Amino acid sequence: MIFRCAIPVCLSMIFSALIFTSGYLEAEEKSAKESKLSNSSLDEYKKSFNDEKTILAGLKKLLEIRQHQASLEEDKLTALVTKNDNLSINKRKGKYGTVLYSIRADLVPIDDILQVLITTSGKKIIVDDDIVRDKLSTIISVYLDDVPLVDIIDTVFGAKGFETIISENLIFVTLPAKLNVDSSYGYYQEKAIQEYQKVMIKYPKYKGIVRAYFELGNFYLASNLPSIALQEFKTVIANYPDHPFARDSMLNEGKSYEMLDDIENAKRVYFKYVERYPQSNDVDDAYLKIADLLRKQGDYKKAIETYSYIMEVYHDRETVKFANMRLGNAFIDSGEYAEALKIFLSMKSKFLDVSRKSKRTKSAAITNTVEYQADQGQQESDVSGLLVLPDRLRCELEYQIGNCYYLLGKYDKSIRILKNFVSYEENNYMLDTASYKLADCFFKTENYLTAFQLYKNALTEFPNSTLSTHGFLYSGKSLREMKMLDNAIEILKQGLGRHQDGIYADSMTFEIGLCYLDDENYKRALETFEEITEGKRDKDMVIKANIYAGISLARDKQQEKAIEHYQKAIKGDTSEMRIDWVSKLVGDSYVELGLLTEAVKAYQQDTGADL
Repeated sequence: MIFRCAIPVCLSMIFSALIFTSGYLEAEEKSAKESKLSNSSLDEYKKSFNDEKTILAGLKKLLEIRQHQASLEEDKLTALVTKNDNLSINKRKGKYGTVLYSIRADLVPIDDILQVLITTSGKKIIVDDDIVRDKLSTIISVYLDDVPLVDIIDTVFGAKGFETIISENLIFVTLPAKLNVDSSYGYYQEKAIQEYQKVMIKYPKYKGIVRAYFELGNFYLASNLPSIALQEFKTVIANYPDHPFARDSMLNEGKSYEMLDDIENAKRVYFKYVERYPQSNDVDDAYLKIADLLRKQGDYKKAIETYSYIMEVYHDRETVKFANMRLGNAFIDSGEYAEALKIFLSMKSKFLDVSRKSKRTKSAAITNTVEYQADQGQQESDVSGLLVLPDRLRCELEYQIGNCYYLLGKYDKSIRILKNFVSYEENNYMLDTASYKLADCFFKTENYLTAFQLYKNALTEFPNSTLSTHGFLYSGKSLREMKMLDNAIEILKQGLGRHQDGIYADSMTFEIGLCYLDDENYKRALETFEEITEGKRDKDMVIKANIYAGISLARDKQQEKAIEHYQKAIKGDTSEMRIDWVSKLVGDSYVELGLLTEAVKAYQQDTGADL
């Protein structure tokens, strides 16, 4: 006998499954979840969480459409069950409001048991499409008295190796593999997409179809398929321009273009949005996106104007905090560090709440490295924990204040700000950036020992940081400045081994060459510099390598070859200051060769072809 559900609520199945799965498997899958989370960044976790919220919200709305579909097909439904003398299921009230069931099934198909359960329990039973229906025709015998419904369900379906999820009004039967923590989300998301598509095809004139287009677009967006999502949002905007979803679709259209890195079209859509919906609750967010895109294009003047407009017009909204932060960042991008600092200090003062107390946990590595000198009163005014801002924004603000002092060459002030930041902030996403910037401050002030210790601490504490290559390079530089050349070469080679394709790979190789040069190992220095000049390298790095290859040869008394390398450097250089320096080096080599006339020409910067 073929089982047919009374009212097919496939979408309800998906929604219930998504909600129930997380709690149903929590105990046995806890270690797997923790392992996955520990390997994910905070940003990745938040994005995943927000994507799931979007999809769950869509599924709630989809339930309405699926119920509408069920009502249209109601006349097609068959009667529940024929009488079977070998099967009986009864229920009664137990203690404390519980409901208990008794079943007597003597060689009865599972299908028959399910139909009687539907009648007796009042729950809908939905079977996953992937289950072979023939398995539900299997004949079994079950005898249970005064047990919860879940025990009967587990006994009936457990006999065939199925898994069940039970909610208030629904029993969903699926395969064990579908309940895997890592795969269930994607599986049910795909099921939901299929349901949207079925509704679109089957009921094209249904007034709720606009929601299907909109939520399907959201699914594709959450699945990182912006080009497909665009088509759904454009359909809503074109065919339902007066529907509330048209407004939201326009925002998501802009987001889709952003994901496709189509900045011009994204800007165009956001500008259209603010013109069409000036009273929308999201219009300030649209302006913020416009300003961000202008900044990304390098149009800092217009970006600054737009951020300032948001701060003036929407000063009572949360968006103003982000506009304030990004306004300062735009000034940094444009090289106006003093203006940026003014913005950040004003922002800090504006959102200061003295009633809040920061949570301070000292970092032993930093405290042991940098002697804490600021008095307690100064600490209170510098530590970022007092700011009434989201944690991410609060940390960024404190860091950028220290960064501005660094960019302005005020290293003592930068050290004070950044030292407090790395000492008292825990587990924030900018801790590695601040740690390296603090080390840079000490390097700039020629305190190479402290700089090296801080770089070393950062490399140990943040091994996967994108700034690790910077740490290896400047650890080597610090050691070279302290004349610890063998140690410098060792750590630079270690950095090259780990980051041979990194942005600082050539710089680390160059620094190794300088170590050999300082150690008067001119042959190894020459080999290292010539390695840089070969292949596709940064033009400026090649010029520097040719110059220092020439210096290595000159110190090794090979003046003719040195001049050849100097000439190569001059031909590719456009820096007047460096040309003057290299011309002097050429003149010095000619003096060593006793060619005084050529030396004079060189000193006079006569850099003709016969030089």
